[in-house]
Amino acid sequence: MRRLPPLNSLKAFEAVARLGGVVAAAEELCVSHGAVSKQLLNLERWLGVPLFDRSARRLAITEPGRVLLLEIGESLDKMAAAISRVVPSGASKKLVVSVPPTLTLHWLVPRLTAFVRQHPDIRIQLNNRRDREKGLPSGVDVAIRRGRTGNSLLAETMFMNEAITPLCAPGLTTGSATFDDLAACTWLMADMRPNDWAQWLEFAKTSDLVGAATLSFDHTYLAIEAALDGMGVAMGPRYLMQDEIESGRLRPLFRDLLAPSAPYFFVCDKVREGDESIAAFRTWLQAEGSAHALRVFSYEN
Repeated sequence: MRRLPPLNSLKAFEAVARLGGVVAAAEELCVSHGAVSKQLLNLERWLGVPLFDRSARRLAITEPGRVLLLEIGESLDKMAAAISRVVPSGASKKLVVSVPPTLTLHWLVPRLTAFVRQHPDIRIQLNNRRDREKGLPSGVDVAIRRGRTGNSLLAETMFMNEAITPLCAPGLTTGSATFDDLAACTWLMADMRPNDWAQWLEFAKTSDLVGAATLSFDHTYLAIEAALDGMGVAMGPRYLMQDEIESGRLRPLFRDLLAPSAPYFFVCDKVREGDESIAAFRTWLQAEGSAHALRVFSYEN
C-alpha cells in the first residue's frame, strides 16, 4: 500500500513553491489564502518536517522542501497529462448543485449565465431535492442551504444574509400600510417555512394580529406567485425578492420592519472543498452574494 499525504496538500505545496507565495498559489487554485496555508501546515505535520522557513519576510523553501518539489512537480505533470489523455478534449466538468426552489427561481437562475461565461468548462446541474439530515443529498456535489446544517463533515461558507417581511402586489393596499391593513388581507403561508409569520409578528411586536383569512402552499415560491397574482400577502425572503420589488411587481408593506432570518450557506464535503470546480463556484457565489447584499442595502437606504 502506498503511503501518501492528501493530494490537495501536495497541490498547495507545489503551487506555493513554484509561484513563490501563498497569495499567488491561492489565486491559481481558486481558494482562500487561509485554505492554502492550512494545507501547507497539514502536509508539514504529516511529513514531520518543515517545508518552508517562515522567519524571513517571504517564504523560503527548506532543503526537504526542495527535494519534495523536484519529485512532486514532475509527478503532478504526469498525472495531468494522463488525465488529459483519458478525458476527451473540451469535455466539461459536471457540478451537481442542490438549491431550494425559491432561491433557484428568484436569485440563482438569473445569475447563472455569468458563471457559465466565466467557467465554460463547468457544467451546472441544479437539484431541488432536500435532505435536511445529511445536508447533501445523494449524488450532489455542493448545496446552498438556509442556515447551518450542523453536520461536522461538511464545510459551510456563509455568502448572503436574509430577512423576512410581508410582501404583496401593488394594488392590494395603497399608501403607507398599517397593521389594520395587514389584518384585513389574506395571509399566504408556506409549509416549508411554517414559522415565518410568527417570527415576523413577534419582531414587529404585534404577535396577536391575525389575517382575515389564510391560504397555505407547499413552498415559498408558490406563496410568492399567489402574492404576485394579488391573492394576498406573503411573508417573503427580502433579499431574494429584490428584482420583484425594484420592478414594482411586489411591494413591502413595512419597509422598516425586516426580521432577520437564517443566512444562506454554501455547503460541500470537507474533503472536497479544495476541488477546482467547487472552489470556483464558491468564490463566484460569495462575490454575487456580497454584491447583491450591497444592492439591497442601497435600495433600502
